[in-house]
Amino acid sequence: MITVIKRHGKPVQAYILGEDSPVLDRLIRSGKIIPLPDGNYEVMSREAVHGNSGHGETAARGDYIKIDSDGYPYPVRPGFFEANHTHIKDNEYIQNPSPMYAWTMDQPMCPEIEFLQRNKGLILNREDFSHAFSAPLWGTIESAPGDSVLVFYSITYSEDHTVTDADYNFVVRQEFDKSYQVLPGQI
Repeated sequence: MITVIKRHGKPVQAYILGEDSPVLDRLIRSGKIIPLPDGNYEVMSREAVHGNSGHGETAARGDYIKIDSDGYPYPVRPGFFEANHTHIKDNEYIQNPSPMYAWTMDQPMCPEIEFLQRNKGLILNREDFSHAFSAPLWGTIESAPGDSVLVFYSITYSEDHTVTDADYNFVVRQEFDKSYQVLPGQI
């Protein structure tokens, strides 16, 4: 695995689902966010669209919506968002960078990836570059190309260092290169 960190300094815009916002209204009108009858939402993130399931990531009222550099929305749970962002004003935030582990297809297999395959539905398909990563995430099947990066938001270990849980997502290479940096000493 490699250690990565979000690039610092660039403000991001974020919006809370369920609050009045012209940006959220525009995303709803364009079909990138779909209100559901149960009060939840489908968020058509890049990885959800690429997964071809016909469904977006499931998000709840109160979740934050960030928008990537190509205009795709993606949900972030309030606890994670608020712990990792500083509010500046209105809908503007600065992400507080902290090191995270990440994995790419060209790296050796590791216990964390094996855990995701056994317990979290991660499928690695080296025969299909365009859908090399796939997994059930955020209530849908997401997929990403083989040059994408699997970023761990958290990993929980037992006392004997066995993986017991992990929170992760795929980041397509173009977005990874814009938004993350590999820490020194890493490949």
